[in-house]
Order: sequence, then C-alpha cells, then structure tokens
Amino acid sequence: MQTLQNKPDIGKMFNIQEKENGEIAISGRELHQALEVSTRYDKWFERMAEYGFESGTDFISQVEKVHGQKRARTYEQVNHILTLDTAKEIAMIQRSEPGKRARQYFIQVEKAWNSPEMVMQRALKIANNTILQLETQIERDKPKIVFADAVATTKTSILVGELAKIIKQNGIDIGQRRLF
Repeated sequence: MQTLQNKPDIGKMFNIQEKENGEIAISGRELHQALEVSTRYDKWFERMAEYGFESGTDFISQVEKVHGQKRARTYEQVNHILTLDTAKEIAMIQRSEPGKRARQYFIQVEKAWNSPEMVMQRALKIANNTILQLETQIERDKPKIVFADAVATTKTSILVGELAKIIKQNGIDIGQRRLF
C-alpha cells in the first residue's frame, strides 16, 4: 500500500486494509465517524444494510473486544469490514459534505489501487506466496518421492533389507526394522 500512502490526503481519512483475497477493506465504524453521523453505529449500519448490501459479499461482520473508556472493563462490539465499492456507495447515500469528501477519497484510493505499479506489486506478492507454498510442498513430499523412486528402480520383488539400503543411498537413514 506504499503508493496509496504517497498520494495527497490518502491515509489521512481512513485506515485502508487489504483482505486476504487482495481487495481493499474499510472499517464501517471509521466510515461512520468520518461521515459525522449522529445516529449510533449499530442503528445506522442496520439502516444502511437496508439498501441491499449483502453480508459476505459487500461486508463482513467482525466482533471486536474494546476497552471501556469510563470503566476498566472490556466489552465486545460489532464492526463491519466493508468493500471499497460498498463504502463508496454508503458515502454517496449520505448526501452530505463529509459523504462527498469520503466518496472523492474512495475514488482516489481506487485509482491508486488500480495503477499499474500497484497491480504489479500485488501480482508479485501473489507469485511469491505461491512459490513459497510450492517449495514447502516439495519439502514435505521429498520422503515420499525418495521411497517411490526406490521402489520404482527395482526390477522384481525386493526384500525389506534391500529396500532399506536403497532408501539409505537416497539420503534417508532408515533401518529394515523401522519399515515394518
């Protein structure tokens, strides 16, 4: 998200997060605060959800533990993690000056997010993660491959002792008694 931070006013209004699937995520509570809505968050979001936003597609609900300000206790509150499109649409629905600023901000974020540099950065990140996963899989499968190669090199049936010797020659120290 480095490129987003370099744009003017980006990063000042919201804490932009990236979900596992690579989409931009915005906190519903942060949006509520930025839009300067006087209604309580839970009531406000319930009203916004009536516009046809779907849980799991447009937002996900997340329970967070929060420390109380007046009392020294912890309580749980629901936050909604919104997609960029959902946050932009909610900002547009508000029909207020803060809503207009938020919408312009989201348009700016979207342009930066879809810039060629950011697309390449995300593609490289995905490719590196895939390479790491495949290398890990190769390391996990190494003993199986050695065993399969040892069995495949035999022309006929093989004694357990001979199999143990072949496996040892391929780098795995195992005795014939352990093969039983």
